[in-house]
Amino acid sequence: MFTVETRKFCCCLPVRLGVFILSLLAMVGGSVVAAVGWMSVAQFKVHQVEIVDQIAMYIHSTIFTLLGFLGMLGFVGALARSRGAVVSFSIGIAIHLGLSIASGVFTIYSIFKENSAEAVEACMEGKTDDETRKICQTGMGVVKGVIVAVYIIAWLIELYAYFIVDRYADQLEDEELAKVMPVIPRQPFEQYPHPHPQMGYNGYPDRFSYSVYSRRSYMEPRPAPKEGEEIPPVPTRPRSEYAYTLPQSAYGVSRGKDASDRA
Repeated sequence: MFTVETRKFCCCLPVRLGVFILSLLAMVGGSVVAAVGWMSVAQFKVHQVEIVDQIAMYIHSTIFTLLGFLGMLGFVGALARSRGAVVSFSIGIAIHLGLSIASGVFTIYSIFKENSAEAVEACMEGKTDDETRKICQTGMGVVKGVIVAVYIIAWLIELYAYFIVDRYADQLEDEELAKVMPVIPRQPFEQYPHPHPQMGYNGYPDRFSYSVYSRRSYMEPRPAPKEGEEIPPVPTRPRSEYAYTLPQSAYGVSRGKDASDRA
């Protein structure tokens, strides 16, 4: 059986370890965030919020619930070395990344669309001094920047995680191919006193036949003679006459008749 080289990530770590850690984090982190999200959704009956915020929370909770299930699938695939589960995990990460980007763009748009003056007034809670107003204005800008940075970093990490899982899926595919690939044992090289007979052209009517006069291949060059050793003459290939110079093949002669008396 052939040996498959273990693929690495971060220069030295095996990709199987990366899939194991990523799937564990996705399973635990996704489940916790999804649980908090669904608890917030349950509070909508008590505390009414805008319809846009409700939709965003539903999407947020659904996405992280999906991430928890995908993490569980990848965790099982990493333990059992199951290529099908790992491939499904990589496809799920790609789908989740697309949904996360879409929901993140929507969330960022909602944050920046919000009226800054109203947000500052809500932050001041009835206070009118300039220092509080300045702190609220600066804080709103910092919060927006932090949210954008967190989303971008999370997307880059998830994209890198996808490449790690995809590389591990390729490694499992190579291992499966190595198990079924036949191994051809090497045959010992045998020395022969004479070159092997090869196919040679001997002319009409034999056309092709095996002959000891056939040329040696370029893979078997003629050895150099030793000092004082006589070089034997090289046998020449027999030549046959051209087909249409034979009497029985002359023009106008029926088959089986000899036309030598017509010359």
